[in-house]
Amino acid sequence: MITTEALLAMVERTPDRRVEVLLHGEDDAGQRAAMAAGFQREGVRRGGLDGRDAIPFARLPGDPPGPVPRPLPDLPGGELTDGVVTLRPLGPGDIDFYADLHADQDVIDTSVPPEAKTADEVRRRCTWAQSYWLAGTRADMVIVDTATGAPTGLIGLFYQEPPLGQAMIGYSQHRAWRGRGYTTRAVQLLALWVYAETGIVRLIAGTNPTNRGSQRVLEKAGFHREAHLRFRLPGPANTRIDDVQYVLLPEDVLNAISPCVPG
Repeated sequence: MITTEALLAMVERTPDRRVEVLLHGEDDAGQRAAMAAGFQREGVRRGGLDGRDAIPFARLPGDPPGPVPRPLPDLPGGELTDGVVTLRPLGPGDIDFYADLHADQDVIDTSVPPEAKTADEVRRRCTWAQSYWLAGTRADMVIVDTATGAPTGLIGLFYQEPPLGQAMIGYSQHRAWRGRGYTTRAVQLLALWVYAETGIVRLIAGTNPTNRGSQRVLEKAGFHREAHLRFRLPGPANTRIDDVQYVLLPEDVLNAISPCVPG
């Protein structure tokens, strides 16, 4: 296993040259070590290591010392909880749950694009989840019933516009756990972490105009309806559908904090 110390030793031996290390996307520990040593991520190299996709990390002469800043830090203590639901990072152990949840036609229909995921897509989403988090592009979490430890759904933060300080959230809940207010609780937990621990200043979310269930979740969590974007999203069978957008600002979170009710 590669270590921060070993990487720093490589830099010391060649202080006037570019130093690169290639790591598997599933190698969370190696990526953390590289970032701690000041190595910066440089995209994805297809089939770059043992025939599998890999991530190059490089450090150039004159680069600042590590650690490399992270737009999306780890969860404090490894999870977020309000005593009823707990959010924890998605990982390799969630492949079966992820596949089962995304086999639900309702979840497929509200996904973007509305298509069933292949087994390879499911595996990569779970095994690369920490890599995406470390890169600061997305943070995928499992919604867990705190009392039983059972996974009930998924919620994700997508940091698509760092220059604007704007990110988007998305979520899906297993049919067996709907109607208990768990998704609203998860949205509020995620929003509190975002505004307390990151530089994000604006959270958005979108729903199909007919998806009143999702709209109620957002409204209970403190989001405000902001826009109706016509023909924005890909729909089933090569159609296009409108997108109703909601926004949540930091002050909205504080105003909305209250015991969640099922819905």
